[in-house]
Amino acid sequence: MAEQTEKEQTTKKEAKKEKKKLGFDYHSSRLFALLLPAIYLIAIAVFSLVYHIIPGPELLVLAFLIYAAYNKTTWRFLKDWLPFITVFVSYEMLYGFVGSIAANNLHTGPYNLEMSLFGQLPSLVLQQTIRWAPLDYLGAFFYSLHFFAPTIFAFILWKVSPKNYWKYTVSFGVLTYAALITFLFYPVAPPWIESPDNISRILISSVDHNLGIPVYKTLFDFLSPDLYAAFPSMHSALPLLISLFSIKIWKKKALPVLIFPIGVWFSAVYLGEHYIVDVLGGIVYAIVAFVAVEKLLPLISRHNSFLKKHMPTQT
Repeated sequence: MAEQTEKEQTTKKEAKKEKKKLGFDYHSSRLFALLLPAIYLIAIAVFSLVYHIIPGPELLVLAFLIYAAYNKTTWRFLKDWLPFITVFVSYEMLYGFVGSIAANNLHTGPYNLEMSLFGQLPSLVLQQTIRWAPLDYLGAFFYSLHFFAPTIFAFILWKVSPKNYWKYTVSFGVLTYAALITFLFYPVAPPWIESPDNISRILISSVDHNLGIPVYKTLFDFLSPDLYAAFPSMHSALPLLISLFSIKIWKKKALPVLIFPIGVWFSAVYLGEHYIVDVLGGIVYAIVAFVAVEKLLPLISRHNSFLKKHMPTQT
């Protein structure tokens, strides 16, 4: 045992000497941890510009994996992120499938409700009264954050608050699958489909046209989205879920993050993508998912040993 200990100490000393000679340990170099993901993201950006697509969250996860690999946390990253990736990818796969099933059972509840309340669709009112090119681009900016923000926020939580990362992952799963069930049994066409002669789909008719590049058309065609998944608005739900967790963790310092959901809520209606009813539905779904994980799950887990052992139930 003494000889083995001496050998181990000698090996460690040699490793330290080698590290001093090199000046850094390439296995855990902060330089590579930042440089290589940056190079990867630049390559993805160039690829996206050339082929006119917007990269999905799964490509962002790979950049985070490269970062984790050079911080000696590769295995923990893979183990921790597998649930989030599973929920996200399965949701994306089922999303288009649900749309193909629900297309023959469309409901007009949100349309009828808004017509009875306002006498006209709010999307049409906004487009007729405050239509402005800078607003088109601002709306496109907020609306596009939906494709990146949930994954980036998950990475931030994984780094700074692992307990809340797990809670966020569970609430993300609750929210997305609750929405999928709704899309299946209560499919709703968005305003630009319900009233195509009056409401413009600004992302394609204006933003793409002015850019000279079919960014959003290519994105929507590439993702093969469910065209009848207006209610609830996931674009409205996810920013609020992110905000709720941010405020819970960072309190008053996180209040500026509310600009994110508010900007998306306005943009969703202004761009002709959602009804106000859809936005309100997204808000309700997000709050329910958050409360279910923060309050209901701990309550249930007290009487369920499996949940108590495997789920993030601490408040």
